[in-house]
Amino acid sequence: MLIVVSSGGHSPGVTTTGLALTLSWPRKVLFAECDPAGGSVLCGYLMGQPQDRGLGEWAVQLRRGADPESTLDQQVFHLAGPGSRRILPGLAEPAQLSSVQPLWPGIAETFAATSGDVIADIGRIGGSDTPVPLLVRADRVLVVARPWLVDLSALAPRLAEITAVRGPRSAPQVLLVGAGPYSRREVTKTLGVEVADHLPHDPRAATVLSHGGGNERYLPRALLTRAARSLAHDLCEHAVQDGVRVS
Repeated sequence: MLIVVSSGGHSPGVTTTGLALTLSWPRKVLFAECDPAGGSVLCGYLMGQPQDRGLGEWAVQLRRGADPESTLDQQVFHLAGPGSRRILPGLAEPAQLSSVQPLWPGIAETFAATSGDVIADIGRIGGSDTPVPLLVRADRVLVVARPWLVDLSALAPRLAEITAVRGPRSAPQVLLVGAGPYSRREVTKTLGVEVADHLPHDPRAATVLSHGGGNERYLPRALLTRAARSLAHDLCEHAVQDGVRVS
């Protein structure tokens, strides 16, 4: 199963949300940083890890004709703890984007066919550099937004764009994060879109995931982690009901 997480505008914490889901996922999963603007996990959650692997290095190998699946495994970090959880860091510098853009269709197919599930963070959508093949190929698209008017007003046209490029595939869903004046019901009614969930405001957990700071031992009992765990189980259950391949 390929899940794409994105932002319709502003900076609602897409990478933090994707990591929270990854760490809570009930089966084998890969978190892939595919934001055209660049990755942040190597200077955040994976701070201190080697800087010699990631999406940019994988792209170099793909352009040389290397096997996508075997070379992908060389570019990921394996997380400690129960289950099989991996992270593919994003682009280290903007100059790498030009070498990746022609490869998005193949990357999307590799993610869809890889063993286990993939959560791909594509950052803010709507620009000319948006990795559209990932949006098209995804089994589920979650658009992250805070429940504030400034976020939701920017979100509406992006939802229409995603729906248009996905054609007959399932419509995108909104994933609300943090505190704000609008409820799930109000967002659903106003935007005419399904809200997958509303993850709580949890700055302590968010700091660990986004900046690598704080105490990581707090994460298993954090409000954000517990909510992400519930959402992860729901996504997997719905995938089985919908007949999506979940390995």
